Amino acid sequence: MEALWIQIGESGKHIGLRDLERVTHHLQNALRALASEQDERRMRTDFEIVEASVGSLQISIVPTDKSVDADWLFNQFVEDVQHLTQARFRPTMFSQTLAEYQDLFEAIRTTLSCKYQSRQARIDESARQLLKQNIIRTVAYDVCLVGRIESVNIHTNPYTCNFYTKLEPRQRVRCIVPEGMLHPVADALKVESLVEIIGNAEYGPVGIYPLRFTLTHPPKTVQPNMEFLRRVVRSLDLVPEGITAVEYLQRLRDEHAQAV
Repeated sequence: MEALWIQIGESGKHIGLRDLERVTHHLQNALRALASEQDERRMRTDFEIVEASVGSLQISIVPTDKSVDADWLFNQFVEDVQHLTQARFRPTMFSQTLAEYQDLFEAIRTTLSCKYQSRQARIDESARQLLKQNIIRTVAYDVCLVGRIESVNIHTNPYTCNFYTKLEPRQRVRCIVPEGMLHPVADALKVESLVEIIGNAEYGPVGIYPLRFTLTHPPKTVQPNMEFLRRVVRSLDLVPEGITAVEYLQRLRDEHAQAV
């Protein structure tokens, strides 16, 4: 199995442990999110270092799960990074994957290079700024999402939580939690119930979920109305037959861009 090579920092210069920690953390999250585009269970995929050299740190990694299609994963990862350094967005990319890439781009203020087979991509300051300028396209207010709160971060302000959507494809949405809503959010986490959240959503150029979501109301427990659900099953054709919701949303985006 060929490995993905990552170089952190400039040739001949050392990097700090903090930089290494940040990059490897966000690199793993980005690869996991990308792998989950093929299989939701891949969100827990781990990677191991099989080779390393010092100076500007170079590491070679492979997935620990041998059932993962590493060739597809690493090729797609490098291609995605190549495109993002030019502010180009893969239409089929999940919102969560784009959010993880955004974190990886911002991980450290130095260069980051990745290579797999003949493909190579490089993240530098100009690429970071270009992505930052182009990643947020739409802000929507009073958006409602249904799912589960599965973790809360109160170590730094603004406080955040991870929200996993109920509808497929299930993805993680990063939520900003105002200080006054910490207790209701923590309660929803403890009881592990299905909740409805309402807030302001920031959408990127791809994906069907927000890249960032700011709560404006406390979470509200949701109890499914089974009688209503039985009545509406197959009564609303929101997506044309034969295509996915992601593909249909991209079609609408393309039609809107042509009209503008």
